[in-house]
Amino acid sequence: MRAMGGDRNWAHSGSFDDVAMAEFEERLGRARAANRPGYLRVKAAALLDLHDAQATKVAVGLLHRVVDGHEDFLEVPWSHELLGNAYFELRDPAAAEEHLRLATATADERRNGLSLPELTLAEVLLEQGRVSEARAALDDVRRLPRGLIWNSQRYRFAVASARCAVRLGDEATPWAEEALRLAAVHEAQLPRHPTVGLVESDSGTLDEMRTITRAGSAPSKWWRRTGR
Repeated sequence: MRAMGGDRNWAHSGSFDDVAMAEFEERLGRARAANRPGYLRVKAAALLDLHDAQATKVAVGLLHRVVDGHEDFLEVPWSHELLGNAYFELRDPAAAEEHLRLATATADERRNGLSLPELTLAEVLLEQGRVSEARAALDDVRRLPRGLIWNSQRYRFAVASARCAVRLGDEATPWAEEALRLAAVHEAQLPRHPTVGLVESDSGTLDEMRTITRAGSAPSKWWRRTGR
């Protein structure tokens, strides 16, 4: 997207009061039509990063304008995935599932615009007690050519796998141990961007993983065996 003079990052602002949104809409209206879906998605992503309920609701409105009014091969699946994340945060699992599935359905064969909607879908399904479906979504993650790149993704995968294993009566200890190991890693994967890939854990989840953990074998390093 080509900036329109002035602040080159005008769409990245996390402000969402009436004045800020009026300014955003004014600048959006002056942008090239082909660039507007991207600006809407960028603004929505900035608001989602605030993890504020009201900001998330504003972001949802912006993202719906992308998926309901455009056919962009990159921005539409990207926006569906962000909508899935947003609705999950707003505790609307049905809407979250719908948009996470639409993210993969609307993406091209190279998955342009996607991060890991399958992983978030597994988390959504687990919260609804749909454990077998969650396991299938995790299996979809395992089959991706480039699946778990960041420690934050690996941590979420390990936590979800441990929870699935507990509910299905499988061995959960290895995955719980892996989640705890990853939560203790503080070294940056990208030194110039130290927060990228950093695990965001909470005491409740860590306590849950510690409860599960007991003596056992190491978890399957399938991503290492396949070069990930």
